[in-house]
Amino acid sequence: MLSRKKKNIVLAVASVAVVAMAVVVVSTRKSGTVKEDLKSFAVEDTASITKIFLANSFGDKVLLERTADSWIVNKQYNPIMNTVSDLLNCIQNIRIRDLVAKSARENINKRMAVGAVKVEIHYTDYRIKIAKVKLLKHNKIKTYYIGQSTQDNMSNYAIMEGSKIPCVVYLPGFRGFVSPKYSPIEDDWRTHLIVDLRLAQIQEVTSTDFENPDNSFRIVRSGNRYFDIIHSATNQRLVPYDTLKLLDHLSDYRNLNYEGLLSTLSQAGKDSIFDRKFKELTITDTEGNKTAITMYHLENEYDTVNYEYSIDFMEAYNRDRFYAVINGNKDEVVLCQYFVFDRITQPFEYYVIGSKLTSSPKVFKP
Repeated sequence: MLSRKKKNIVLAVASVAVVAMAVVVVSTRKSGTVKEDLKSFAVEDTASITKIFLANSFGDKVLLERTADSWIVNKQYNPIMNTVSDLLNCIQNIRIRDLVAKSARENINKRMAVGAVKVEIHYTDYRIKIAKVKLLKHNKIKTYYIGQSTQDNMSNYAIMEGSKIPCVVYLPGFRGFVSPKYSPIEDDWRTHLIVDLRLAQIQEVTSTDFENPDNSFRIVRSGNRYFDIIHSATNQRLVPYDTLKLLDHLSDYRNLNYEGLLSTLSQAGKDSIFDRKFKELTITDTEGNKTAITMYHLENEYDTVNYEYSIDFMEAYNRDRFYAVINGNKDEVVLCQYFVFDRITQPFEYYVIGSKLTSSPKVFKP
């Protein structure tokens, strides 16, 4: 025989189950039309999302997975968090503006078949949700396809997996189409961060000038708040030195980024770049971790077929940008801006008190 207390518990659980079944039946009846089914593009609780898979028909694919405190791209790269946040906001708020007219559905579906991005969202949900009561947690996958933009460039064609009726989706409050937020290109998600060190975390910086070795030097921590500048050729300390310029240099390792990854560069193109090495920076933190940035000149291109140039006014190398390789990985060449790197690419003389050198791009001549 069950005690009165146990009977009450059983009755309560049974009542919840009955109510839940009734809610399911009622909601199923109300949402029986195709139009209502197509309203399920959004995942309102983005905190429940565990991973997002994006892919196109050209072989590009990106897997975003939630970690304990962040996200990871394709199981190995840190992400651009603003880009991830933009996608999550879109997933949460994406709405249907209209269904595609019957006369246009066949044409739109054909275009979607070859040009759409597959979106696969993995998240957790509950089979029973009544007010604040949530029971029977389980994993779900929502899959849909984001196609080309509409003619007004304010929305996109999209279709739920398993459906034959495409619709028009948009992001309320956003002027434009949403497909760029669903990019399946890995480079669009990988962080551009090279190094992120506070002054207190820097142990040593080695600046090697391959074109003029006499400009090479080291910055070495000599105390809690003090650094020495040592000339590489003579191994002599620079005393005194311009303290403000040194602090400017060391502060630039806080959130140092490259501009972009040159993923489409051919091997021949890379080999030609590697012949133009001009400087290398090696940054060592207080825990012994090293980051090496090897820099290569970016040659300017001129239309010598249609125009004639005076050699006196021609600059051999670009004043705004240069190529770089991080930690010796020559399979990945990145593009960097002198504007970002100016203060950390200066020669030894720059730190001499009274030096006339300024942290501005050099003019390179052949």
